Amino acid sequence: MRRTGMAVVIVGLCGLLAGCAENAGPVVAEAVPPMAAEGRTGWTALPKSPLSPREAVLGLWTGREVLLIGGSDAAPCPPSASCVGDPTPLTDGAAYDPATTRWRKIADSPVPLTGGEGAVIDGTAYVLPPDGGGLLAYRIDGDVWARLPVPFGGGYYLLAAGDRLVAYLGSEENGGGKDYIFDPRTATWSALPADPLNPAFDRAMAWSGSELVLFDHEAVPNPGSEKPTLTRAATLDLAAGSWRRLPDSEILGTGPWLAAGGELVSPILDSADGGEVNGWGRSYPYGGSVTPATGSWSDLPKPPVGDTGSAGARTDDTAVYFGSEGVVLDTTTGTWQRIPTIPGGDVTHRTVVAAGVRMLVFGGASWDATPTVVDDAWIWTP
Repeated sequence: MRRTGMAVVIVGLCGLLAGCAENAGPVVAEAVPPMAAEGRTGWTALPKSPLSPREAVLGLWTGREVLLIGGSDAAPCPPSASCVGDPTPLTDGAAYDPATTRWRKIADSPVPLTGGEGAVIDGTAYVLPPDGGGLLAYRIDGDVWARLPVPFGGGYYLLAAGDRLVAYLGSEENGGGKDYIFDPRTATWSALPADPLNPAFDRAMAWSGSELVLFDHEAVPNPGSEKPTLTRAATLDLAAGSWRRLPDSEILGTGPWLAAGGELVSPILDSADGGEVNGWGRSYPYGGSVTPATGSWSDLPKPPVGDTGSAGARTDDTAVYFGSEGVVLDTTTGTWQRIPTIPGGDVTHRTVVAAGVRMLVFGGASWDATPTVVDDAWIWTP
């Protein structure tokens, strides 16, 4: 299944970035306005957590705490190596409160987790394990887990849509499927109305604050071989149950998205031109912004010269982060802010969580001397 978008939790994002796509053309950087002020506080090391060293941890922001759940404490496998055996996922977890700088242990997950899909609604964290097995619900104030049945199989992603939970299919390449919405008050699932964009792959959804917005790529033979596979979009009014198709975009990516005022912003800076064999005549960006109310698409602010890697975007009080290196778009000023380097050497596969506008990173694989997993935790305030 092809996938360039993602939902709430960021663990292993190769599918999002143009550098991971086949036949991606050169990245284009143009002359730009000055950088915004760099992170004045830099990175702050957090107190030692209750968790052992690990990577592939599921991270969620509750609005008050960062939840870190599961992961793997197996020796990391180098990117170019072929390692024997699968790591055994972990079940334990912890919560960190940035306001008090305190950690607390949380109840173990009913099933081991390495990554997965998650969303938080009204004090409950909902998790779809990567290997299926239904929906897990963690009630934060009671520190208790429950299992909930789901009307679907694998290949689904989660999204918080106001006070309800949406589960949507990432691809329809192997046959169409329904998208669903869950009402926590009644603990019931309902199928969403069929969208007007089928069939598709790289499907992703975002919540504008009033509407559900679907982004996808049309499922055609050999997509991108003769012309770019541009992003399509449509909005769903949940109250009315009606879809409205938006004009097609001039971008290649389907997310991730940050709601910023009346816009949804995808801050991916990469671009592609189809390569030498199947060139498209010009370069198309992966990221951009759209105003769902009008269907108007806009380009991202120009990136700083020499900075071609984006790690996310933020507003005054919220953010989406999918990396800990590169630049972050401040949507309030339209400028890009460079993330300072995290101290401590070369660490990959960190769990990255947007804690309001702050970025918290945890764990990962260290490649200094003997490869090993780590339990470092850091927080950055833009």
